[in-house]
Amino acid sequence: MRETMSIWFFCGVLFFIYGIIITGQGIWELSHPPAQPPVLYSLHAPIWWGAMMGIAGLFYTIRHWPHRNR
Repeated sequence: MRETMSIWFFCGVLFFIYGIIITGQGIWELSHPPAQPPVLYSLHAPIWWGAMMGIAGLFYTIRHWPHRNR
């Protein structure tokens, strides 16, 4: 019989990929600052947000990995 895969596994993979992309964009933004930075630019939100999304995505991916004995 075929085992079903949890939707949370795919959500975790997607969150992890988005986290990597957003963190990479934030790091690139550090080396290429905008001419007129936004008010809260010094907080570097893309780096923090991307890192949090990546960690959450990794957690969900590992937690709901398919074919794992539970």
